[in-house]
Amino acid sequence: MEKSSQTGSRPAFSLLELMIVILIISLSYVLVFSTYKKSAKKPKSLTPMTLKSTLLDQGLFHTDSEFFCLDKCQSCYLYQDDETGSYEGEVAFGDIKAYTLDQNDNLYQIDFGRYQDHPVCLRFGLHHNGSSSQMVIESKGKFYFLPAFFGEAVEVESLAKAKELWLQHTPLLANNGDYY
Repeated sequence: MEKSSQTGSRPAFSLLELMIVILIISLSYVLVFSTYKKSAKKPKSLTPMTLKSTLLDQGLFHTDSEFFCLDKCQSCYLYQDDETGSYEGEVAFGDIKAYTLDQNDNLYQIDFGRYQDHPVCLRFGLHHNGSSSQMVIESKGKFYFLPAFFGEAVEVESLAKAKELWLQHTPLLANNGDYY
């Protein structure tokens, strides 16, 4: 008597087929999600408008920190917890000029000096309470006012407008106890 070939076949996967499916799914996961995670963690390009918000988004509230750039802002660093590390994100400042007010309320260009024999083009302090250095930055023919406290950077049309904006914030600085 002949045995029926129907009893030997069944609608199931073999172990080898299951392993191949699991391998394909695993490889797809690694390729898709690892690329997604890398792109999600990449910080925004730093510009005068995004400087403060980007650095604060990186969690610099817990300690006083300083962000500084050398050699016409071609290389930037972050000083935090007594350690200096290279800033890994993209920086789109170009050759900038930074200004502050003197005691007579006149804007003057800040000379940040040198660090390890390299000219410093920017020094921007971030404090544990969310406040930061106040300054006016000129970059690529545009002017930006960076307030000391919790406001965002503002693009203005001239140094004179930046000075006006700064002077509007001066009474707030005189009453800085109001923020604590």
